[in-house]
Amino acid sequence: MTNTKLWELSDNIQQLETAISDLQEDETLSDEERETKLEETFNQWLEAGDSFKSKAEQVAQFIRHQEALAEARKTEAKRIQALAEARKTEARRIQNLAKQAENSATRLRKYLITQMIRSDVKKIEGVTVKIGLRKKQPQILINVPPEELPDEYVKVTYKANLTEIRKLLKSDAKEISWASLSESQEFSVTIR
Repeated sequence: MTNTKLWELSDNIQQLETAISDLQEDETLSDEERETKLEETFNQWLEAGDSFKSKAEQVAQFIRHQEALAEARKTEAKRIQALAEARKTEARRIQNLAKQAENSATRLRKYLITQMIRSDVKKIEGVTVKIGLRKKQPQILINVPPEELPDEYVKVTYKANLTEIRKLLKSDAKEISWASLSESQEFSVTIR
């Protein structure tokens, strides 16, 4: 076997591929004529220059190279797909851990509020944190659609102006049919 360099081999194959491509694109030839000319071109290429054995070896080397290249690309594609899947799995795992941490913090915050209310403790001055319990403003329950509220208590987008309604409900002793303050007490805790 000769020590033909891959680039030399590639040039020889490229010449053959160009000749074949030219014949395949020639619309003046019938299918039979095209097949005959393709066979003649391949035979001429094999007989020209180097011996048939040498050219056959070159073709075999090129085929082996192309197959190895295709296999390497398939392997790389599989590796990239596996890596992407592993990253997706890891991202889902981390998202689940974050959700668990959020849920845990919410549960503990509610527990802390409940225990501070039960113990009648409003403030804790710790070494590393300060905890303060404060009463939230009561929720405003709107009994009519925002479109039916008086104009001075509606924002331009017909969203209830809760601040003004709250002021009215707190200052006015008379009952308003279209809004009321909720009777439930809500608390939040401040941790610094």
